Formats: sequence, structure tokens, C-alpha cells
Amino acid sequence: MSTMKIWDLHMTYNGPITQEFAEGTKQLAHSIAQDPGVIWKIWTIDLSSGDFGSTYLFRDRAALDTYKAMHVKRLAAIGVTVTSDHVFDIMEDLSAITNAPLGDAA
Repeated sequence: MSTMKIWDLHMTYNGPITQEFAEGTKQLAHSIAQDPGVIWKIWTIDLSSGDFGSTYLFRDRAALDTYKAMHVKRLAAIGVTVTSDHVFDIMEDLSAITNAPLGDAA
């Protein structure tokens, strides 16, 4: 089993998707790209419902826990509500067969 972890996060945002909001998320993306332990993040959205999602790959559980504690507070501060989140172990051997993007940590 890998030491890497997947964090799957689902959120809602009831505010408008304005240019300011879009620019803020772009700045957030640049910040996340520099956070220690984050290998990658995939952003998802359903505009019809206001549901957002994120799937992250972290180097290890300690990095995930540190990031999660900070990020959930940051989301709440901008009006984003976390509706569910799950942490998963990675089965690297099978993931490698199906070309999973495990980054340079694999």
C-alpha cells in the first residue's frame, strides 16, 4: 500500500460565480500548487447545482491532515460549505497499470 493519499472533497457555494470569484479561485489554484505535500488537484463543478468537487493527491497522510485543517477554514471564510470528504489509500500497483497520474512520488 502506498503512503500517498487521495482526498475527495465535495462542496457547495450559494453565491454568484462572478469574475471576482473566478479570479479568486485562480489565485487559490496558484497557492495550492505551492503547498507542501500536494502532488496535484483536480477541480470539478456542476454549475446547475452549485456543487463543486476536488480530488487531491498528497504525498502522505501528515501532509493531507495539515493541509485539510487549513483549507477547510479557508473555504468557510469565502462562503464555501464542505458537504462531504473522504480520505483513501492508493493501490499503486493497480493504479500504475491503468496509467494513474501518481506524479513523481510513484
